[in-house]
Amino acid sequence: MSTRFSELALIAAAAMLAACHSTPQAPEEAQAKPATAMSTPAQPNAQKADKAQKADKAQKADKSNAAAPVDVDKKSQKLFTDALAAIEGKRFTDAATLLNELTRREPGLSSAWFNLGMVQSELGDESGAEASLKKAVEANPDNCAAYTELGLLRRRAGDFAGAEANYLACVARVPDFREAHLNLGILYELYLGRLPEALDAYRAYLALLDGEDRRVSGWVKDLERRLAVVSQS
Repeated sequence: MSTRFSELALIAAAAMLAACHSTPQAPEEAQAKPATAMSTPAQPNAQKADKAQKADKAQKADKSNAAAPVDVDKKSQKLFTDALAAIEGKRFTDAATLLNELTRREPGLSSAWFNLGMVQSELGDESGAEASLKKAVEANPDNCAAYTELGLLRRRAGDFAGAEANYLACVARVPDFREAHLNLGILYELYLGRLPEALDAYRAYLALLDGEDRRVSGWVKDLERRLAVVSQS
């Protein structure tokens, strides 16, 4: 007997930013966390709306972004659960072994490839991480957390065009994925010097927040000031 699982939107990426003043200085871009169930992180953010609208929109988003259901047997379930326990215990080598076995058994399970990529990155195997994350988006093209991680890997490698392409691939599929907008803003401002586009990306990120992000709001004000000076000169 196999247990039926749908590839549903599940995890939310956490924005972890370091800034000393209004302009980001060597920030950490938003980075995803491992998937915690046999599902794919696709659209963790409901659109900005009142509480009643949020619940309805989140439910619709899950349905629209779900990949085709997959059959996963009990052995695969156990491999996934054991790998999560290993990740939580920071036993990344053990987790990689378990996830490699899981991806051999379930090559179409996007969340397994995603978690394997995250573990490989922790182990310093960035080429392996990139290969696994590409498998994750092949299995589910709406896996925005995987696109975001691919963008980070490309940025760290100095491939800014590749980083941009991955972030844009995410927002083209899931416009509400705010972390991709944030990372685009950082990429445009600090690495590409495309300030108007950075401003647009930061504004898009802020528009998707339930609360406020004072640091990014400060970056917006700073960019508005700098661009106003340029336009007047």
